[in-house]
Amino acid sequence: MKKFACLTLALGLTVTLAACASTSTGGSTGNELVIEGYGAEYQSIFEKEIAEPFTKKTGIRITYTAAGSASEQYASIRAASGDPGFDIAVMTSLELYQGSKDRLLAPVTVQQVPNLARVPQKLQAKTYGVGAIQDVQQVVLMYRRSLFAKPPTSWQTMWDPKYRSGTLIFNPANILGVYAMLSAAELDGGGIDDTEPGFARIKELAQYALATPQASAGAVPYMEKGTATLFPYLDGRAAIYAKTTDYDYTVPGESSYASLGSLGVPVRAKNKEAAYEFIDYWLSDEVQRRWALAYNVGPAVTGLPFPADFAAKHITTAEKLEKIKIADPETVTRNRTTWGQQWAEAVR
Repeated sequence: MKKFACLTLALGLTVTLAACASTSTGGSTGNELVIEGYGAEYQSIFEKEIAEPFTKKTGIRITYTAAGSASEQYASIRAASGDPGFDIAVMTSLELYQGSKDRLLAPVTVQQVPNLARVPQKLQAKTYGVGAIQDVQQVVLMYRRSLFAKPPTSWQTMWDPKYRSGTLIFNPANILGVYAMLSAAELDGGGIDDTEPGFARIKELAQYALATPQASAGAVPYMEKGTATLFPYLDGRAAIYAKTTDYDYTVPGESSYASLGSLGVPVRAKNKEAAYEFIDYWLSDEVQRRWALAYNVGPAVTGLPFPADFAAKHITTAEKLEKIKIADPETVTRNRTTWGQQWAEAVR
């Protein structure tokens, strides 16, 4: 088996964005908002497309800190008993679920965030009353263009002897690894309640795989060098590297899982009113469309106009949203540690 160590990027850059105006026009009690989220391209796009326009419109200054994964951000909230020193965390719906169980995230309702009412019920149900979903990603199959005359049509292609030596197997510590494992299990009749077929497939593939990244950023060097053949990825980052490398992406015929980008407010946050105003802003039509196009993700509000080539590769309609699978958060949360142990045993 080939094994390679994958480096995790340490992201700690903090940028403060200030407006010329000194007060909010939207009724906030303060003119400052502290947000903790992801780094790399996410941070730069967030600053340009979300933070700067919001500050210009409202006068509310945003301090943004890139602090790691969604699970790490929630761990900070838990460790601080709901007072981590920031007002909003960029997470996933899994952290919203955990925050609702722990009572460490503040309620988010349509009274506080009116635009929440425009989000489809399928997504509203995944906020558990303590946050909002601002975008929808899907797990896609990233493949090297020069190796395929046509895009691959099945997850099964990763086990093809022609391609398996260049595959990547993601650790379930990253949610991408969880969804990839579930998709593998479903190829042999398993699923979220029967994951053994998935780990059997991972064990088989691990004999040949190129690498076992801890995070999605770990795939970037293999794309830049052109050594990877195909692997699961999220469509947001996939679209970015499809523009700069020999790689493209497709949704396999077996369908896929959604990763729901979410915003949570710690229960003891200092600037809740500003946080609610910010969430409502992000759920407006103009901002939803701008963010989707900039970050290459589906919006949380369906029915917005998008170019045909964009709509073909992202979840932009109610019909596509209805078809995408959303893993049960209680099952994922309960089993994730065990799944991590099983994954480590399968790839060793």
